[in-house]
Amino acid sequence: MARRNPPWDGEKLYFKGDDYFKDVLTAIRGARGSVDFEVYIFEKGSLGDRVASALIQAVGRGVRVRLLVDGIGSPDFTAAYGSRLQKGGVRFRVYRRVPPLFHLVRRFFNSFLHRKTAPQPGRFWFRMNHRDHRKLVMVDGSRVWLGGFNVSDAHLESIAGPKAWRDTGLGLSRVKDRAFQLAFNTAWHDRFHRRHWRFYRRQLIAWLSRKSSFHPVQINATRRLRSRFHREQLGRLRSAQQRIWVITPYFVPTIPLYRALLHAALKGRDVRLILPEKSDVPFVRWASMAFFHPLLKAGCRIFEYRKSILHAKTLIVDDWALVGSSNLNHRSFLFDLEVDVVLQRPASLKFLERQYASDLGKSREIRLADLKLRPFWIRFLTWLFFHLRHWI
Repeated sequence: MARRNPPWDGEKLYFKGDDYFKDVLTAIRGARGSVDFEVYIFEKGSLGDRVASALIQAVGRGVRVRLLVDGIGSPDFTAAYGSRLQKGGVRFRVYRRVPPLFHLVRRFFNSFLHRKTAPQPGRFWFRMNHRDHRKLVMVDGSRVWLGGFNVSDAHLESIAGPKAWRDTGLGLSRVKDRAFQLAFNTAWHDRFHRRHWRFYRRQLIAWLSRKSSFHPVQINATRRLRSRFHREQLGRLRSAQQRIWVITPYFVPTIPLYRALLHAALKGRDVRLILPEKSDVPFVRWASMAFFHPLLKAGCRIFEYRKSILHAKTLIVDDWALVGSSNLNHRSFLFDLEVDVVLQRPASLKFLERQYASDLGKSREIRLADLKLRPFWIRFLTWLFFHLRHWI
């Protein structure tokens, strides 16, 4: 698994939010040149206060600080922290802010009444549906953190106790890959400075499209890149020789990925899925149940994590492992901005394997007999949300 000339020197996996944000905040407090912070959810709370304070203090030391949050993931961010951050000198932006309901309705009807001057409704709603789901922190351009951790007290055992969400993060040190910075710059200028956005987007596409048999950083910035990463992941699943171990909070795969898992199980590969028993988005869990019966019949093993809400996103195929923000669902492949990394060090893979075994110990295995015991209303919701899966 070890690679020649890896794009970074150090890797550190995190499975607890307290450990992840301890290192992130320590790095921000020691930053000398720049801090770029990109996150889907930035909630008001103890953790949000600590992150905001660290960013403001960094500005006070002369550090350039930029903060980018998503308009749907963080709807109350500006009201909660906007004034404080602005006074502290922190530059922040909201990615594709959602207009108030009145303006949404007005824009929708105007698109029908004035078709020549107003944007088409499909294009407008597609743009609103395209979200920034990344969790990416860069300090001084050489230290990077990514994964599934949002700025939310729900991730911290020190606050939420044993009910803290189970998640996975990754820290990289002495990073030489430009993809992370180019991706942030592209999202930062989206709908703010079109010329700058085009410039960084072209650079990002060129960097990620270099002719190489190995791409350790996966950033789905364009349709072509999304399609390429989907094909690469599909190829990994189809060529698996021993195992496919998945952990994801939202399991609504594309049909090709679902069939790849099905055929791998039929060929005798060790295919395991760890999914949440309790989900923060229940209708996604109901949709995922539609895949259970054929997968179980093929020999796939499915487990539901019981300790707390599961939010981790990792994939292990033989000795290859992927960690990041992508879910195994349509949104990550078609709409949302994501960032994922292929682990470079054998020690990281071993650590991830041990955590997977630990998660299995906190999970209940689902069997075919269990599906027959589910009440009618669950089966109806499974049918309903499976057919609505492209909208969730």
